[in-house]
Amino acid sequence: MGRRREEGSEPLLARCRGFGVYGPSARIGVVEDVRLDRESGRPALLSVRAGLLGSWLVHVPVGEVDEVSVDERRIVLRSGGLLAGPRRL
Repeated sequence: MGRRREEGSEPLLARCRGFGVYGPSARIGVVEDVRLDRESGRPALLSVRAGLLGSWLVHVPVGEVDEVSVDERRIVLRSGGLLAGPRRL
């Protein structure tokens, strides 16, 4: 079972490359990269490869993460979460 994201859960997010990313009703994609905040060095954005053929790169603020399951290699986003900055490659 996953753990709800809490303050101080940044170490989990820093090591989540390759994890599946899920919204409330469906799979969104896979974490391709973790972008760090320049000042604090903490995770700020998850770069998620999304779309049927993985042709979209979506940047998800870590504040939208609701749950992280290391055992299942799974991240669940908050219901109604903001997906910022899709970019087709």
